[in-house]
Amino acid sequence: MPPCTLVTIPFSHFCEKARWALDRAGVDYREKGHLPIAHYLPARLAGGGRTVPVLRTPGGVVADSTAILRWADARLAPERRLFPEGPLGDEVARWEERFDHTLGPHARRWAYFHVLPDRARTEPMLTRLAPPAEAAVVRALYPVARRMLERGLNITPETAARSEARLDALFDDVDAALSDGRTWLCGERFTAADLTLASLGAPLFAPAAYGRWAYQVEDLPAAMRAKVEAWRARPAGRLALAAYERERDARP
Repeated sequence: MPPCTLVTIPFSHFCEKARWALDRAGVDYREKGHLPIAHYLPARLAGGGRTVPVLRTPGGVVADSTAILRWADARLAPERRLFPEGPLGDEVARWEERFDHTLGPHARRWAYFHVLPDRARTEPMLTRLAPPAEAAVVRALYPVARRMLERGLNITPETAARSEARLDALFDDVDAALSDGRTWLCGERFTAADLTLASLGAPLFAPAAYGRWAYQVEDLPAAMRAKVEAWRARPAGRLALAAYERERDARP
């Protein structure tokens, strides 16, 4: 049995951030996925709080996607670390924190707003990697689960519109940083800033590899797909897609 266990919501972009970091560092782990709300108890039993991801290791519990990212990164050789030393590391940390606080929650709200009304598309995404008992509950009570998510995440047409505006403004800043032709957000080195942009932006950019846990761009409702394709076409989106293509399966 792998020495580490990662408790997740499989399609969560915060969980994808942690999963990517662990994969990149070559950490041997087993993922235990749960559905939203049903994840509360497993997360607490693993030693975390109410949120996932939670990583249980032989040396203790690491909760929160950024903490897991840093824990995994410390196991790499210095030249491959995602948080470099010095001023570059400070810049990387600023972007990573900004993406955590802005991109993560607003991407989640915006994506749920568009996919939850489309039960035919969304129910399979929610249930295909979930424990059978949890999946059965969602299939039987999908309208109830939808209302609970919308209420818990404050999802309304007005809040979704505000989230979209916040995301556009954030991507304006990312595009400006990339306007000098640099390869990655902080220069020529792939860092935690790029991994966090790509993973937390995955619901907005729909990279092909993320379809294993969530959706492919061609499966999206028409209105959502149009905005996703527009985001994919801008520099921030192109960087995120390049990160998936070039770095998602990287190993030590």
